[in-house]
Amino acid sequence: MLHGQICTHRNGNLFHNPVKESEAEGYFDIVKRPMDLKTIKTKIKDGSIKDSLEFQRDILLMFANAKMYNRPDSEIARMSDEMLVDALRQIEEFRQTEQFRVSD
Repeated sequence: MLHGQICTHRNGNLFHNPVKESEAEGYFDIVKRPMDLKTIKTKIKDGSIKDSLEFQRDILLMFANAKMYNRPDSEIARMSDEMLVDALRQIEEFRQTEQFRVSD
């Protein structure tokens, strides 16, 4: 559910699929651990991501990669920053309900 909320962000389409070298020249020279929402979904399904901390780690990696590759003043960097703030808020809200469930 949390993954779906983040995917539907107005800037989410930037991060839905793995980056292709043909679309971003030199990306893999800069980014050594690529991450995207499709890969995160696969990791959730196969059990590689087991909890919200692991999910957050990969979300942060995805945005860090965008920051590393794109110029700070670029439209993509701005959109990435905006989506990051919203994603972290959603993750924090999820964690609060997760904590509530554990204490019940």
